[in-house]
Amino acid sequence: MNPRTLAFAVCCLAAVGLAGCSSSAPPPPPPAPAPVAAPAPPPPPAMPANLTPAQQRVAKVQMALNANGAQLDVDGRMGPKTVAALKAFQQQHNLKATGKVDAATMKALGG
Repeated sequence: MNPRTLAFAVCCLAAVGLAGCSSSAPPPPPPAPAPVAAPAPPPPPAMPANLTPAQQRVAKVQMALNANGAQLDVDGRMGPKTVAALKAFQQQHNLKATGKVDAATMKALGG
């Protein structure tokens, strides 16, 4: 093969190769991930069954304290955890921290 023909063939192949590179578009960017919704918070516990009216009042206070960040078992008993949570709530809301439910505490709890 003649050196001139060989050079011409190499140039043609190189031009075809480069033309193929320049005609292809860059790949599209990957799709953005879909936002994931946060799981819904669990529903508040229902009022326990078979409570006396006094225990129901305590249970309502426990549920209100839980809605404000406490983590109490809603059992209708004014035990040491409920009293401590009530005192903490009263302190946070600039109320007299007695651990007892008074009118100002009920108003602050939304009741």
